[in-house]
Amino acid sequence: MKNFKKLVIAAILVLAQFSGSAQCAMCKATAESNPDVGGGLNAGIEYILMVPYLLLGSFVFIVLRGKMKPFWKDLTGKDKGKQDDFTAENWY
Repeated sequence: MKNFKKLVIAAILVLAQFSGSAQCAMCKATAESNPDVGGGLNAGIEYILMVPYLLLGSFVFIVLRGKMKPFWKDLTGKDKGKQDDFTAENWY
């Protein structure tokens, strides 16, 4: 079963690269057709790459905000007087 999962993941990664190279050819043709388009094309790619990371980061920040406070207090040593037992069962 482990080998099957690895084989499926490898097949998905190989197939994803075929569609990725097709998109790169489109970008290359657009950039080669007009050399003045390069700056706008780069800015568009950076914008498209930034949005998912910002959304994921804000989602993780909102969800884990309350759970990180005890962790940071314990990590920095500001909570030495309290002896709360943080285990895997009561962490979540």
